[in-house]
Amino acid sequence: MSSPPAPRDAARWLTPFATLIVAALVIAWCWFKEGDGVTLVFALATTFGFMAAVLLASRRLFFSSVVMAGMVGAVLALGWLKQARGDMILHAWDIVEFVTAPDIVSALWADRRATLLGGMACVAMFMALLAWLFRLERPLARRLPAALALALCLGVGAYAGWARPVRAHMQYFWFDLHLASFYGSFREAFEALPRGGLFTAATRSTEGPFPPDPICAPERKPPHILLIHEESVMDPALFPDLRYDEGLKPFFRSDDGASHALRVETYGGASWLTEFSIFSGVSTNAFGSMRNFVQAFTTGKLRDALPRVLAGCGYRNLMFTPWDKTFMAVARFYESIGFSEVIDRKSQGAGRDDERDRFYFGNALRRIEDHVTTSRQPLFEFIETMSAHWPYDVVYMPEVAVPGGGPGTPAGMSEYLRRLAMIRMDDEWLRAELARRFPGERFLLVRYGDHHPTATLPLLGKSEALSAEEAVFPPDSPAYVTFYAVNGVGYAPPPLPAIATVDVGYLGAILLAEAGLPAPPAWVERARLMMACDGRFWTCADHDAILAFNRRLLDAGHIPSK
Repeated sequence: MSSPPAPRDAARWLTPFATLIVAALVIAWCWFKEGDGVTLVFALATTFGFMAAVLLASRRLFFSSVVMAGMVGAVLALGWLKQARGDMILHAWDIVEFVTAPDIVSALWADRRATLLGGMACVAMFMALLAWLFRLERPLARRLPAALALALCLGVGAYAGWARPVRAHMQYFWFDLHLASFYGSFREAFEALPRGGLFTAATRSTEGPFPPDPICAPERKPPHILLIHEESVMDPALFPDLRYDEGLKPFFRSDDGASHALRVETYGGASWLTEFSIFSGVSTNAFGSMRNFVQAFTTGKLRDALPRVLAGCGYRNLMFTPWDKTFMAVARFYESIGFSEVIDRKSQGAGRDDERDRFYFGNALRRIEDHVTTSRQPLFEFIETMSAHWPYDVVYMPEVAVPGGGPGTPAGMSEYLRRLAMIRMDDEWLRAELARRFPGERFLLVRYGDHHPTATLPLLGKSEALSAEEAVFPPDSPAYVTFYAVNGVGYAPPPLPAIATVDVGYLGAILLAEAGLPAPPAWVERARLMMACDGRFWTCADHDAILAFNRRLLDAGHIPSK
């Protein structure tokens, strides 16, 4: 009677079959969750390239497939955990932060000890399994097949990575594409490493870091400030051939009787980039290809943010957003930069994503009423609107009779102009209500457009079928020009800078000046750079001055390097 096969002999026969099962499971996951076309090819080639590298080193087929499966599982698990906590999937820069910032480990140990211990236990068990498999499986005789497989995967993965579509600017909080997004993020992390971190700056500055902020003590109670984020709003006067209702023009004028252009750094979407520049007083371009993740990677690390400055001057800071607090971790970022309360969609009782502007203004007015009856503290309200947001192939509030575009206007632009007419009506209502309800109070209103509506694509020579990510324009294109306006209610704002177009990173400095507030040293320097650079920030002719300014921010601890 023959003896039963030894464990190694049994493993030799089971290895190919077991490897096929693991590979099939990974392929099935990628097939259903990692996109299609070249994005799917990129995810698969990179994943199996990792397996081929392990096979080349270990010469063990099943062992390598289990290592690959473990890597995939780790990326998915960490991605889901990070998404649950911060609405952002895993990024290669997280590895850099984890390695270079011991305080992250300390924070995890303090706040999520059970999760961390559970993860460590899983890693220990998985490593024990790998050690057992490594001993059990016989090595292959040659490494040539593994080397060829690795070369093939690297070649296919590199081509697919180059050929795949531009990553959507909002992809980092999607629920799919965890692997493809993580793999693609290594290029962004490698681009950041040579510049020393997230933020591009000069190696050193001759002027040294900014000194500590002095105590803000205005001579009299400053005005209440309403900073109004006009979603997807630009001045149609930007297109001279466009025919539209002349009654829209006063909406874009400040109290000085002029219209003022604002240059933003995004087209058709990614509103958070505009908001970040306003509140941080820097250009998102300084973060390179990492700029789409700038809020997530700077949460809790912006010590010089505009709301913090206002809080230092005695302001109570409120934010009104049409999104849920969990969307892109809105509350975490904005509370970290100085907002005492984030009033989201649910708190405002919104029944739809794109409520009319008057709805948000009504909520803001009620908070002002509650505040002024109990406090002498100045109030800062940041109000995000949504009525001008795409899509433009749907008639917004058709029961409201307002004009659209003239004859020959593209359908999407005509719908946008209808919405703009309602926005103008609601802005006039807000100002009238402020004057009527609060006759003894002073208000400074600063309004701005965060980016163009995609309805401008035909006017910019692009196809309406393009997505916002696919619409690429040169830096000086009118595609990046929106507007800002400054108006007072019971308050006369000082003259605005005599600059044709101001970059968005300077708008916070303008707001401080218009409110008559003493600016901290870094914000004084921003105002100086605005005049010296003729309103340009990242594209300032004296780019070295911008990089030196960034270095002073880093050295003062106002902004994080990693």
